Amino acid sequence: MALRIEELAKTLDHTLLAPDATRADIEKLCEEARQYHFASVNVFPYYVPLAATLLKGHDVKVSTVISF
Repeated sequence: MALRIEELAKTLDHTLLAPDATRADIEKLCEEARQYHFASVNVFPYYVPLAATLLKGHDVKVSTVISF
């Protein structure tokens, strides 16, 4: 059974956990996630409010990490 690219994207998290990530980086991450309909974006906790605002009304969820 082959997955279409759109179906595969819905199973992936689009992640940016670089310690030096900027607001512009998160905006780009969310834009890409909306464009390709990823399952979620995964960002550091301090970027959750920004990502949630950028993704409001879209089919992409926001996830975060607590500790490694």
